[in-house]
Amino acid sequence: MDFVYLKKKVMEQSKERKIASQSQLKMAQEWATACGYCLTLKDLVSVSVVLTDYIENGWSKELGERLEKVDTYLSQEYKG
Repeated sequence: MDFVYLKKKVMEQSKERKIASQSQLKMAQEWATACGYCLTLKDLVSVSVVLTDYIENGWSKELGERLEKVDTYLSQEYKG
């Protein structure tokens, strides 16, 4: 493989990741609003990163544990 092909492949993956990230950021914001959370930007981005990880890599035990931690944190921080 040549450098131009590899660079193009990385750019395509980067573009796909950006699209997934944007989509999950929107979903996280809509979910937070529907659940009555007014998340900080940091927390909103954190939730979207976990969701993007799910989109890219699928379900795993580790992801389930991360989601539980996020859910617990949000419940304590925002509904405590």
